[in-house]
Amino acid sequence: MYKRYKIKFMNNYFKQIIILSVALLVASCSFEEADIFPESSAVRLEKAQKEYREILCSAPNGWAMEYFPTASTEGYTLLMKFNTSGKAEMAAKNKYVADKYTTDSCAFQLIADNGPVLSFPMAGNYEVNGTQIGIFHLFSNPEDPQGSTGLNGYGLSGDYEFVVLKADSNLVVLQGKKRSTTIYLRRLAADQSWQGYFEKLDAMNTFLFGSTVHDLSLVLGTDTLNALNGSSHIFSLYPKGGDPVSDVVYYPFIITPTGIRLHTAYALNSKSVQTFNLSADKKLLVGTEDGTAFFTGPVLNKFLYSDLSLWKADLTQMSDNFKSIINDLSVALTVKYNGKRNFEYIGITKKAVYANSIMIRVTGVDATYRIIFTPVAGSADRVNISLPVDVLNLYDTNGKKFYNEVPAIKTTLEAFCGEYVVSTEFPLNVKSVKYTRVDNVSHYFLVNR
Repeated sequence: MYKRYKIKFMNNYFKQIIILSVALLVASCSFEEADIFPESSAVRLEKAQKEYREILCSAPNGWAMEYFPTASTEGYTLLMKFNTSGKAEMAAKNKYVADKYTTDSCAFQLIADNGPVLSFPMAGNYEVNGTQIGIFHLFSNPEDPQGSTGLNGYGLSGDYEFVVLKADSNLVVLQGKKRSTTIYLRRLAADQSWQGYFEKLDAMNTFLFGSTVHDLSLVLGTDTLNALNGSSHIFSLYPKGGDPVSDVVYYPFIITPTGIRLHTAYALNSKSVQTFNLSADKKLLVGTEDGTAFFTGPVLNKFLYSDLSLWKADLTQMSDNFKSIINDLSVALTVKYNGKRNFEYIGITKKAVYANSIMIRVTGVDATYRIIFTPVAGSADRVNISLPVDVLNLYDTNGKKFYNEVPAIKTTLEAFCGEYVVSTEFPLNVKSVKYTRVDNVSHYFLVNR
């Protein structure tokens, strides 16, 4: 009896196992994942190529390409118009085309790779060093377009093929296939002339940087960084109080009609910014991603103390008391030297020998007079100007001659002494400064660099 029951139990046990296995097999088949793409990858890629080509050709006035050869070099603008024939018309204005507006054309393609790739397979017509390279391919050609041999066959190391990351009717985002640089194509307005676009870029560059070196500051919330060498279009960024060698990072950027765009977003303490537009009052470059981030100009009084430029007084932009003083000096010089030594200008400068100085130009001769130029402690906009106690430290050779022969020189120097509030209309690129007396705000003069 026990043996018969045991056999029956074992038979039932094996039957249950078989039934369970069949059930699991059926279940696994019934829950097989459906194909989420109704079309093959090849078909999807072909459609994307067609769509991107249509977008590129849809802009009747073309696109502004913000091109970076590498992630460590400054950016350059090229204008491009894509035609359905497969031809791209182009224009550029940069140092590699002698800073002249230059047009060119070359073929373009939308090819298949791991994704859609915008390719410029053939060189344009523009000649570089006697070779037909084109204004676009000069960035990817293995030779330096300026003829240097120091780049060892790499040239400017730029790309001519770009993975299309995303695209719509106003913006196409590309990535260099080899260098992985981020490159934008921005649709041009239909009424924007191409030469006029480059004029806007030139005007913005001149306004922000001109021909002089300006040290800016990048403010991100409670953090402030030095932003040096902006005129090179590659910022050297390091924290205030940090080491300019060990703490520095380099951020290339490109000039835009409205400001600048860093190649790579700068991130610090949860803030990230990449594009900066000139503020309405033209005093700041304000981050578009975070409006609390901005570039600002140097601390004015410290900047004036250390700057080596000659700041000439504008004789039309000064109060009557200063005009009277300058007029008296001019008359005194003319009378003393019978019209052979006449006043030309007066300015403030910094010389290695005489430190901060007032310079008076007299018919082709510079007379230099040392001043004590002191930024007022705890202030960004106040300076004090005084003369050295020892008159022997006051002047150079020319300065001594005029000082001893024309008493109005001494009167003029003393008139410019005092404490001033200094101000500038455009602090991002300081080209003119107004000095206003603290003890009498109606007494002022303006100097230009």
